[in-house]
Amino acid sequence: MILRINRLRQFGIFTDFNGSGIQQFGRYNLIYGWNGTGKSTLSNVFSCLESRSLIPRFAGAQFSIALDDGTSLTDATLASSSLNIHVFNQRFIHENIDWDRSVKSILLIAKEKIDDLQTLEKKKGELGEKQKAYATKLTEIRTKTEAQDKFLTSAAKKMKTGLQAIDTSDSYYLNYDRRKLSKFIESNGESVLKRESVLSDEKVIELTNAAKPDLLLSITFVSAAIEEGYFNKAAGRIRDLIGTTAINQAIERLTDNPDIRDWVQEGLAIHEHHKSESCEFCGEPFTKPRAEALAAHFSKEFTDFQTRLNNAAAWIESQGAPANSLPASTSFYKEYATEATKLEEKYKQAAQKINEQIEGWREALKAKIMDPSKTDIQIADVREDDVAYFNAVLSSIVDLVKKHNNKTDNFSSETSKAKKSLELHFAAAEIQEVDYAGNENQCKDLEATTAADKTAIDGLALEVGNLEALLSNETVGAKEFNDVLHRFIGRSDLCLSFNQAKKGYEIIRNGLGEHDGNLSEGEKTAIAFVYFITKLKENGNNIRDTIVVVDDPVSSFDSNHLFHAYSFLKTQCIDAKQLFVLTHNFTYFKLIRDWFTTMNKNRAQKSKPATAFFYRLDAPPGSPRHSLLVEADDSLKNYGSEYHYTFKKLYKYREKVTLDRDEAFLTANLARKLLESFFTFKFPRGRASLSQLMDAGLEGCTITTTELKEKIYRFINKYSHSDVIEITEESAENLAGESHSVLNNIFQWIEEVDKKHFDEMVEVAQEA
Repeated sequence: MILRINRLRQFGIFTDFNGSGIQQFGRYNLIYGWNGTGKSTLSNVFSCLESRSLIPRFAGAQFSIALDDGTSLTDATLASSSLNIHVFNQRFIHENIDWDRSVKSILLIAKEKIDDLQTLEKKKGELGEKQKAYATKLTEIRTKTEAQDKFLTSAAKKMKTGLQAIDTSDSYYLNYDRRKLSKFIESNGESVLKRESVLSDEKVIELTNAAKPDLLLSITFVSAAIEEGYFNKAAGRIRDLIGTTAINQAIERLTDNPDIRDWVQEGLAIHEHHKSESCEFCGEPFTKPRAEALAAHFSKEFTDFQTRLNNAAAWIESQGAPANSLPASTSFYKEYATEATKLEEKYKQAAQKINEQIEGWREALKAKIMDPSKTDIQIADVREDDVAYFNAVLSSIVDLVKKHNNKTDNFSSETSKAKKSLELHFAAAEIQEVDYAGNENQCKDLEATTAADKTAIDGLALEVGNLEALLSNETVGAKEFNDVLHRFIGRSDLCLSFNQAKKGYEIIRNGLGEHDGNLSEGEKTAIAFVYFITKLKENGNNIRDTIVVVDDPVSSFDSNHLFHAYSFLKTQCIDAKQLFVLTHNFTYFKLIRDWFTTMNKNRAQKSKPATAFFYRLDAPPGSPRHSLLVEADDSLKNYGSEYHYTFKKLYKYREKVTLDRDEAFLTANLARKLLESFFTFKFPRGRASLSQLMDAGLEGCTITTTELKEKIYRFINKYSHSDVIEITEESAENLAGESHSVLNNIFQWIEEVDKKHFDEMVEVAQEA
């Protein structure tokens, strides 16, 4: 049995209901609720239990219902429910009866085919087991899918934070969500599973910089590398030069003192130029022997050789690593700037190594110039690996410039590549951590097996349907229905007749013609209710094993049929495993209430606990509207009419000094009911409206004036009968402030019109 509705969320007017604090359901349960309080919606909760699926309009609903075996039935486990429950409500009528065409079949088993029922029951048992296993798999798929979706949502949120730091102008990453991540994983299935897709922190920083939307100018750089064999050739020429000597008659002092030698050599050139016959320094005659000796020392071959040495010394000063004007690291994109700085430092080091070796050549030439006669001066070759390293560093700088310029020339595509690489990194890091691919494969495997299970279930369901059709006896169904209907409505002009061509029943009046769609609302309700009770016996169903829910089977009945409906329900459903009756009709409520109360009293006399319980649906005012299922108060369980109940409620409110907003809204609705009931009884001649009734009630009154009557009328219309009830802060405050005053005016008016009636009603209200 159903013990309690613990939770009901987003189910129509039941936005967030918690029933853990009210009396748990018994075998018999009566629920009273005015129109608009959620009565039909509550019956649809039971319809979901019957169909083992959520009604489409409540697809997002959540609920938890406690059962007497200690388990709970929820929206997630609904498909696996084994409750034998049948619900009569507008949904049942809509699904089973087309008032203009036909009524669905009634599957009653003919007595002569009762033995074949065992085969049907066996097949139905197999079908139930397969459906249960199928539902379990669906639940597992749903759980895994929800976990995957939850992971995707969380991962996408983290990725969005990281990706937004790159470029807030990119709407794709600015609005990154679960849907985009899922699509990316699907499109990059293999890549996201590779370990190398998860990048190092340094690479992530580099790509983040590369993705920045900051466009820079191209870099112009012309490089000068060292030609192959260049320094080897130069070294050979220098070795030849320093290994050569010029033949001359050496003057020892000049040889030993190169500074004197150079001075004298320059002086000879000056004297020759000026045709001097005496020394321009001391003025002494320039003797011929001395001139010949010096000329022998500074012969033409020797002078030419010295010129070669000096030219070589001048040339060597310009040699070394080629001068390259490197671009500044700040001119590169940020992701290349660090590499540019490193290459600049490497370039300087490579150039310095080469220049240091060239400096050795310079020193060797200087030594040769100081002593042209020396031939044992040695120089070393510039190391080839140093030259190769220099050229390699320079080539790397050229490549880096090309990368920079390529990004500038193709800025959009290059930044997009960086973003995609980062997206791949973030996605791979997330899904590899939780084995997303493994979970996804498990879901696909389960979906594949459930598809096969569904095919098997559909086939078995078809077998069950064929067996049911074989066992069905339309004549038995129609006869039983017609017998009950005739007793119910007290006449036999309406009957069901099976139409073989339509594969359904037609409603025939007076045994003639085609389907009669011209039915009164009372006749429709009677047919629908009897049809429901008849279908409770389908397939040998035992009422003792059945939970029966009946929602207002009396909405269009006159008072005579109210008693028929009450009697029919009592005789047909008293043996139900559990019974729920919902109604807005107070007279019908009272009939069922008295029946249940009598059962409780009889059990109390035998020291047995009560099995029948009473509840009320309440929809407190406010926005958004919501409904609650609460225990019925004593006044609802004890009073003999709705008028008593309404009078008592308002009188209790009158005794309060102030009313809260909920009470004030309820006051307006109850006040209208009270005045309509009171004045309709006092002035039974037909009045077209409440206004006319109130005008009749005002005749002969001296305390209640026309102004007070108008105040009451406007209050009731504004807060209980407007097309749009105002719920603004200001109107709610006005209502709370006015309601208590108007309530006093209403009771003052009733007392003035009929004091004796008023006094006795007050006495009854105070006793309750």
